[in-house]
Amino acid sequence: MAGKAGCGAGVTILAAGLLFAFASCASTPDSQAKVDAGVQAGLFEEALTRVDYERGRRGRGRVAVWNHPRNDILFYLDRGMIRHFAGLYEDSFHDLHTAERLIEEAFTRSLTQDISALMLNDTVRDYQGEAYEDLYINVFNALNLYFMGSLEGALVEIRRLNEKLNLLADRYERVARRMLDANQQLDSAGLPIEASRFSNSALARYLGILFYRAAGNPDGVRIEHEELVRAFGLAPDIYTHPIPSSVYDEISIPAGKARLNVIAFTGLSPIKVEEHIWLPLPFPPPNHSVRIALPVMLRRPQAINRVEAVVVETGERFTLELLEDMGAVAKDTFRSTYSLTVIRSAARAITRATAAAIGAQIAEETGGQGMGLAVGILGRVFAEAAERADTRVSRYFPNHALVGAVNLEPGSYTVTVFFYGSAGLVNTQSRPIEVREHTLNLKRFVWLE
Repeated sequence: MAGKAGCGAGVTILAAGLLFAFASCASTPDSQAKVDAGVQAGLFEEALTRVDYERGRRGRGRVAVWNHPRNDILFYLDRGMIRHFAGLYEDSFHDLHTAERLIEEAFTRSLTQDISALMLNDTVRDYQGEAYEDLYINVFNALNLYFMGSLEGALVEIRRLNEKLNLLADRYERVARRMLDANQQLDSAGLPIEASRFSNSALARYLGILFYRAAGNPDGVRIEHEELVRAFGLAPDIYTHPIPSSVYDEISIPAGKARLNVIAFTGLSPIKVEEHIWLPLPFPPPNHSVRIALPVMLRRPQAINRVEAVVVETGERFTLELLEDMGAVAKDTFRSTYSLTVIRSAARAITRATAAAIGAQIAEETGGQGMGLAVGILGRVFAEAAERADTRVSRYFPNHALVGAVNLEPGSYTVTVFFYGSAGLVNTQSRPIEVREHTLNLKRFVWLE
């Protein structure tokens, strides 16, 4: 009778584990691939139509990334970025601002979601946003506001970003230390726990230089320039390239000249995939080890390796130089949250495995060795089925930010930008611009292939 009870309990555990695992899976529908293709081809309006279509199916039986209630931050990030590239700056601003507000609210997560995550996996929680997403929201909202005609608003966004950078390292270090103190047994388990080294953004500082110069604030320009140089020194693993040569000429513009600044974004930000690591445990087989599912951030291939700009009327040609490897920033800042994920996942997996081993021992004592083995196997199946990595992440931040500039006589010009890949010219874009003295003449180009 005891054997039957133990077997029934084991079947219940297995069924519950499979049910929970299924319920917690995050869907990645084909529509994401279609939107990716549209964005990479520069078909932003078509991509937006697809995103809005998927969002409109919310509550109609189809579980997808953009219509799932746990993924509101992802929806506003993705749509906000595509709207920016489409030139819908006001709409983009509102989407990204909403995403920023939701990220702030997500730091005060509900107790119910925390308990569910401890029992199941991180996919049952609302997506809370990655650190780099929260930072780059302000970069692109600064650009949105500039193109909407609000220079002061653009400067406010840059200041907000700098405040976030000051808080980032301290916030994650405190959280990680509390978790490590509570899980000392994990400290020597050989887990991949690292800290982010990113604490300053050259891209944000560059925009700060331009905006402060346009606002007639030389002290602001000088400080932002010093901070840009400092950013390269603080994170040599991210800034492996030299400071763009045009940066040194931004502080002083010759009298009677007007400066044309060009910024280009290429490629798409990294995505996450699931990987597994195994931890040995002091229990008899089959509970002698435990599998941990972890999200890993991977760079996506980039077709563009060189960008040049030409002022059509004068024939002046200049290369756009890499300012910030945004994909490298994404991977580096992911380290902080990744460390917390490793600690949380390991603690959860060890707890499950320990419970399975105890259950197997009880079943063996009451129903024999065969029953103990069966319950142990069922417990392991449950643990592995329930443990899934949270691979959610926004998909449409750029991979690289490149800049260049030239001094011109004030007047009307056409700027043509050439995007080159390994096989030659990939894309060409031309824009008219009225270049004026004592103001910011900034043009933004993008090719995300």
